[in-house]
Amino acid sequence: MQMRSFLLTAGLGVAAGAAAILMLPADSRVRQSAARAVDRMEDKVVKAAESMMMH
Repeated sequence: MQMRSFLLTAGLGVAAGAAAILMLPADSRVRQSAARAVDRMEDKVVKAAESMMMH
């Protein structure tokens, strides 16, 4: 139950971040920085989920 809740919360956070990024102009430095941050966060969430499933 806890892992499911964690993954749901993380997924909603990533989705909200992606939606916010899409509202910015494509050539915006803020959009590019946010896109990189979302990519890094997504990688960390995947690693955390994989780690939880292994234990």
